[in-house]
Amino acid sequence: MDATTAWDLFIAGFTDSGHARRHATRFRAGPLEAVRFAAGELSGTPFEEFFVRDCDPAATLAAIVAHHPLPHHYLTVLADRPGLRETYERGGYRLDDTETLMVCDLAALAPLTPSPGVTLLREDAAGWHDRSDPQGTRWALPENLADPRMAHYAIVRDGQLVARGRNLWLDARHSYVSRVYVAEAWRGQGLARALMARLLADDIARGARWSVLTASRMGERLYTRLGYRALGAILIFEPNEGGAGAEGEDG
Repeated sequence: MDATTAWDLFIAGFTDSGHARRHATRFRAGPLEAVRFAAGELSGTPFEEFFVRDCDPAATLAAIVAHHPLPHHYLTVLADRPGLRETYERGGYRLDDTETLMVCDLAALAPLTPSPGVTLLREDAAGWHDRSDPQGTRWALPENLADPRMAHYAIVRDGQLVARGRNLWLDARHSYVSRVYVAEAWRGQGLARALMARLLADDIARGARWSVLTASRMGERLYTRLGYRALGAILIFEPNEGGAGAEGEDG
């Protein structure tokens, strides 16, 4: 799989969950694909996200200004040329995060042995899992739990939620992994690997061929050992206070 295909699958994973189908609208802002969330998963507040691949930064910034974006918005940029960070910073944005676009060919994996300690989350347990989340994140939303294409995985030890993650089956061949996290005090014990082994074994059992995700710098090492390969860096920008493109709905 090439970076262009993986990028398109990443956008689909971000915008096609049960929550997104209820609260989000995809649109185009000039050359850019974009999505507007009436209620974000984490904050519950409206925001917009602009996806930038193979687009000149000047054209990107002009398209965003012309769109009059919400004050709360992001530029998610596949880093396909040098100097992007400096260019967007001069354009009124600051770097919020860096991730790695990764893909796994499931047909090439060695046999996986899922851990019995990894459980699938039931809808009636969502409230406890959200309240107990080690990152303080709303990761188990009702619309996503009700989506038959989505699975939520958890590891509970001593009455604590210590690891979790979720998977969205985009179609028969492709899946998108997100929200993988292990509580800091429980790291180094193989919990993320155990959770991912169960998730990928379920993918394979369903007949999927490819798994796509975006990894943090720390997570990239784990995913590489599992069989994922890096396809490119993703730079995530948000506007500085009063920066270019931050005019808001009223312009």
